[in-house]
Amino acid sequence: MFKLINVKFVDPSCIWAQLDSLGDMEAVCKNQYNELFVHMHNFYDDVTSDECVVTPSSLEEGLVYVVYWSQMKTWCRARLQSIVSDSHMSLACCDLLDHGESLVVLLSQIRHAKQDFLQLPFRMRRFHLARVKPLTLQVSFFEKAKLVPSSHWDSSATSYIRDLLKTSSQTEAILLKDESNSTAIELYVSIKSVKICVNDDLVSKQFAIHSQDCSDSSKLEQLNVHHFRFTHHSLNRPARKPAAQATATPVPFTLETAPPPVMRQARLGCDGMTAPSQRPMSEGTSRSKATDGQTLPGSQSASDSSKESVSFLAPTFKSHLNLFRFTRFPNPASRFKESETNVSQPEELIKYSPQLTSSSSSTGQEVLFPAQSDVKKRTDDNLACTRLLEWLNPQPLKVQSDDDVDEDNPMLPSVPNTGGILVHSAAPMELCSSLDDAPITETLRRTMAREQFCMSPTNRISWPSVGRGNNTVVISHTADQPQSYLAPLLSHMLLSTIFTISSSRAGPVAVVLCPGWEKVQLVCELLEERRVTRCLNPTCVLIGGIKDEARGVKIPKDCLLLVTTPFSLVRLLSCHCFLFLRLRHIVLDEADQLFTLAPEQMESILLHFQKVISHQEKSSCPQQLVAVAKRWTSHMEALVAQHMPYASVIIAAPEEAALYGNVQQLVSMTLESGKISTLLGALDFSPDARQKTIIICNSAEEVEDVHKAVSCKSAFCLKIHKDLMHTLDSVLQQWAKSVAPRTQVILVTVTECLTCLGLTDATSVVHFAFPSSPKIFGSRLFCMSSNFRKLTDSSSSQDSLSKIYQVCRSLLLVSEKNAQHIGGLVRYLRRSHTLLPAELLSFAEAADVAREEQKTKRPLCHHLKSFGVCRFSATCPDRHRLIFQLDQSKLPSSGLIEVLPLHVKTASVFYGRIIQKEDNVFDSMVADMTSYYADSKPCPEEVLQGGLYAVQDNYNFYRVKVLTVPDTHGRLFFSVLVRFIDVGKEEEVKSHQILRLPKQFHSLPGQAVEMILCQVKPGDAEPDWHPKVTRLISKKIQGVKHRARAVLSLGNTVFLDFMVLESRVAGMTTVISEYNVPTLILKTGMAERNPDHLDQLKLLTREGTTTHTCGGNQNSDPPVKPESLQMSNSLHMRNTSEERVKDFDASELKPLPLLHEADKKTNVQTSSDISRNEMGPDTTTNQMAHLNDKDDVTAGDDQKNNELCHGDGHMTKSLHPQVRWYQTSTSLSITLKLRDPQNQHCDFHTDRAVYSGIVNGCRYGVDLDLHAAVLAERCRWELKYNEPVLTLVKKEPGYWPTLLRSKNIFVNYNYDHLEEDDTMSTHSEVFVGDTGEEHHFVNGYSSTDSDSTC
Repeated sequence: MFKLINVKFVDPSCIWAQLDSLGDMEAVCKNQYNELFVHMHNFYDDVTSDECVVTPSSLEEGLVYVVYWSQMKTWCRARLQSIVSDSHMSLACCDLLDHGESLVVLLSQIRHAKQDFLQLPFRMRRFHLARVKPLTLQVSFFEKAKLVPSSHWDSSATSYIRDLLKTSSQTEAILLKDESNSTAIELYVSIKSVKICVNDDLVSKQFAIHSQDCSDSSKLEQLNVHHFRFTHHSLNRPARKPAAQATATPVPFTLETAPPPVMRQARLGCDGMTAPSQRPMSEGTSRSKATDGQTLPGSQSASDSSKESVSFLAPTFKSHLNLFRFTRFPNPASRFKESETNVSQPEELIKYSPQLTSSSSSTGQEVLFPAQSDVKKRTDDNLACTRLLEWLNPQPLKVQSDDDVDEDNPMLPSVPNTGGILVHSAAPMELCSSLDDAPITETLRRTMAREQFCMSPTNRISWPSVGRGNNTVVISHTADQPQSYLAPLLSHMLLSTIFTISSSRAGPVAVVLCPGWEKVQLVCELLEERRVTRCLNPTCVLIGGIKDEARGVKIPKDCLLLVTTPFSLVRLLSCHCFLFLRLRHIVLDEADQLFTLAPEQMESILLHFQKVISHQEKSSCPQQLVAVAKRWTSHMEALVAQHMPYASVIIAAPEEAALYGNVQQLVSMTLESGKISTLLGALDFSPDARQKTIIICNSAEEVEDVHKAVSCKSAFCLKIHKDLMHTLDSVLQQWAKSVAPRTQVILVTVTECLTCLGLTDATSVVHFAFPSSPKIFGSRLFCMSSNFRKLTDSSSSQDSLSKIYQVCRSLLLVSEKNAQHIGGLVRYLRRSHTLLPAELLSFAEAADVAREEQKTKRPLCHHLKSFGVCRFSATCPDRHRLIFQLDQSKLPSSGLIEVLPLHVKTASVFYGRIIQKEDNVFDSMVADMTSYYADSKPCPEEVLQGGLYAVQDNYNFYRVKVLTVPDTHGRLFFSVLVRFIDVGKEEEVKSHQILRLPKQFHSLPGQAVEMILCQVKPGDAEPDWHPKVTRLISKKIQGVKHRARAVLSLGNTVFLDFMVLESRVAGMTTVISEYNVPTLILKTGMAERNPDHLDQLKLLTREGTTTHTCGGNQNSDPPVKPESLQMSNSLHMRNTSEERVKDFDASELKPLPLLHEADKKTNVQTSSDISRNEMGPDTTTNQMAHLNDKDDVTAGDDQKNNELCHGDGHMTKSLHPQVRWYQTSTSLSITLKLRDPQNQHCDFHTDRAVYSGIVNGCRYGVDLDLHAAVLAERCRWELKYNEPVLTLVKKEPGYWPTLLRSKNIFVNYNYDHLEEDDTMSTHSEVFVGDTGEEHHFVNGYSSTDSDSTC
């Protein structure tokens, strides 16, 4: 037996330790190992070492290498265990042989081990416990929990041995034999002069089993005979004692050494306790009885130490067993009839549930009990409680035997009364009534009680399912609130998951997926309020689309809960898939939105989760998926069927339950006067199967009329309304009778009577009266809930279920009186994939137009203006159509303008002023206001809503308009919401800050203009910009003049195609474009291009022009023809997402017209300005400044270029399209901005490229006189993204300074590839220092740095 020192315990299969056999040589050996580590460090850190010698060309598992331990910053001897690779990196799992640690390193950190470094024996040795195999508790929904052999040690066994080692005074071992780099031992610990064999102790504690007994099923059955299991919340909080139990005489605790007769397992509710496993008992087996003071016996082969180790559980088992008897048999005075059961009563139940010799209900007769010698006489209080229980439960309790269980459907769980909530579950459902009995921890219970949290009916049903770790789907109108799932999920993690996860791996255990960054922040805030940060360390991760951004993300090692979006998680999985190998829980917050916005990402995430759980043991490490949503979608059907076995589906919205139940929706268009005839034609009075139909009317008169008409056709028709409520019982009895085949039973009623009827077994519902709300519509459909399909049933019984559950049908009769509800009805029916009649669709479209016409006083939707489309158009209260009186604009709709952003609302929307050099009216007004308030600051007598006032901010004075004035209630100080009419922002100011504004400052209108950047939108399907992006843009542009190009104007909004900051070099005509705002937004990684933005706005303008709902700049202008409008757009306003900054000379820009001028000359002058100032960046891509061509291009030449073909001096029918080009060192790519051209023709020459095509009846052509020669035979062209793209191969490699020999204003460089070209250009100009013959850097600096500037 050897003494072990420096023990590092990982689990029973991995124990690192040193053998204390050296004695006094320990100090000498320690110095030798220190010298070895120093030599290794010096050798492998030497940069002059030959990497080909020290780096292995191939790796083999089981061999010894030298790896770098970054934590200790040293080189260590290690044995390679395994190699794991993915598309991005390869990692190696190693055991450090001198330190007793497991390490994961990159393959680049592994080196050959020199023979000199292998002379000393390894300092640490690896051991494992001999002759034992681990056990784990296997829990199933339909079977009893039992102990089964496992391939991994349970965390409880690991914790138990770790505690033994901490309390032991000495650790010894008997070495048996070496097995695969590990030595089998018998481990002994000494605790208070008692020596314990850990191997045998694990077997006695049922943490393990002997290796020779693993294949013996009788041994395993013997282990499971007396195994008790408790749910986590029953151990978390004390059990509630019933009143009768509190006063009763304590019952002696009895435990049998032999199993009792077979009895069906009892399922308890809130207390979370199950009965002990019970098995058949052979005849002649005696029972041993124990009193309160006796210890808990084990099996017959258990040792004395086993009995002592579990004796402390006797009081706990006793209290729970008493509670079990009271809960399972709430009426101890009931008589168990032998005819009602096929099995005999257990002796224990006869003993503690005495029978009555004579019973009484209300006659006052005395209740007599049989005399029993081993039971004390009950007290009077106990007898009174027994009589009360008998009165509350007068019926005898029937014990169901195993023979009564249906073999085809062995255990269909009993669903509790859910009050109109659809509950389909493969597992027994439990209800909780309040926070007191909710399955959450005490800390969460106190926190939520302090917040006065009130549980909804949906929470009472869903929380026990989530808290038990079941797969759960919750559909509710309040499901968007994270409180609906957080508390039970956190409780399950704190009480169960963290004790079963593998400690050898790092990474989160649970992931909460949210549809957007706003929801991610909300969930993180709630987690902080729930005070789980210390235990779970929740982390919020949002990753943009920048390349390699995900690779640099660092997740804390102690992070167990990750909150993110599907897009961010997919990016994390692509780079850090090893961090999600112990994933147990996935929560889909607003699952309907997740699958709608990110279907591909969700599919990848679920596939990864499925792979993870396939490699884990489900018995000891159950996995959980929780989906919470407002709506049921088709994606969730696949989610339940493929990824959520034994799921619980809880739907609190009846209309969504109908979608889940696959109710077939039928729509019939009819006139109000012909509804009865349409109804009779739709009903099938001789169905193939049994049918129960409910016809719902509006009033009692309608019920009588419909009943009279249907009675002539049907042999069995019932009716009920508010005047016939006295016949309710009779109607229910007749409805409940069995229906013969090929029979149609019809009930005609009103909506108000459905609640009283409580019917759920109908097969068809006819809406004779149109439902006025989704809630009413859903309550009607819920009458068929018993026939809804069940996705939670096992796949093996799908065929039988399809025969049992009939197809439910719903017939809607739509007339001309239902116009106001048509829109919502069509949206719902489209979700059910119903074929809608064309009349209904046209009717719905007309209703949408009428609804939009009622929004004349509403502003134009800000989502529509910002991104070109409104995602919430069905519920958005703002306008989505143009109105001439509201949207006519006097702002410039095209041309280059100079803007001054003053208030940044979002990353692409800001307010500011358009700078006009000739107009100094505003500057004069600001100077006058400053001089006026320098002398005095008069306060207004009264602040009125809508009035103009002044507000001082620091040393500046601003004009404001009061938006709202609160009720002061006599208060002297209050806040007022105002709008700064010259800045654009809205904020609250103190009442004492408001100053009286003289009349002379009222004449000038507000100068704030809303500016919207086109072509960009939030990335990852976000509805709004992330604050991070908005803050970045605000710091860049606020208060700084920029040059921009206007492409459209509506009302007080001008739309900009690009916006750049320019600076001029002193003494030169050079203009430097420092940055482009859309490019800055895209570089954040949280944005993406929006090429359809401008097209959507132009389509909206074109529709308004065609319908005369909005005009141009003047009311007298005739409608614009589509052909001319498209031609104008192609010449002046067709700017796609690929267009970027164009070069221009600011000195040549003519002054812009005044804001109030709205003449046609403005457009002509602006077009001229564009032609004069837009110069193609025909310079190299790595230049910082773009020089303008010295040759001026006049307006007449530009106009001629717009209308003439290339190279000709007379009028032709060809137009010159916009051309975008970029280059590599070997080729050129030229894109012609033509959408879907026809009759295309392209010719290539060594110095020219000629193209022609027709778009919308107009002929376009280009003749490009190239700067240098190309290989004509290798050039080609193709149609890419509906635009022609020419690819030219250069004759000589290199970069061209320009594309053409002469300047062409229609040819510009494609800035989408600017970053790529910068990278290539940078690589081509880098000076590489001498790297030496052995490819090691000799000098890290270059002496030519000063000469590399250009």
